[in-house]
Amino acid sequence: MSPELRNCSICGRLFGYQQGRTVCSRCREQEEEQYMKVRRYVRDHPGATVFEVAEETGVDEELILQFLREGRLQSKGFVEVLQCQRCGAHIDSGNYCANCLRELDSQIRGVISPARSKPAAPEKRASRDRMHIKDQS
Repeated sequence: MSPELRNCSICGRLFGYQQGRTVCSRCREQEEEQYMKVRRYVRDHPGATVFEVAEETGVDEELILQFLREGRLQSKGFVEVLQCQRCGAHIDSGNYCANCLRELDSQIRGVISPARSKPAAPEKRASRDRMHIKDQS
């Protein structure tokens, strides 16, 4: 089975689609280089804002926000930028705050656990299917 072909969301070139990837390998490499540039800047300048990081590194603000949403970056200077997608609280990375993550985890476990803990009802069998001892007389 050959991979599905898609157009890169950045440059438009065709590439073999892999689960979750919307960019070709060349653009992904460039994106990774930009990520490393941002990561180094944030490490050396903790508390920098998204605007400051973008200004100093030349990396687009939207790409920096994408890195934050993916959880690849975390900085206290970014706290006011992202909001939890569930409750709207300010977060410093990812898509959800810690409280919503706990609640979602609890809800998912509640749905999964009852299904696993219920024992399967025994099958009703006809009496001829049951094991017995043959009369030897």
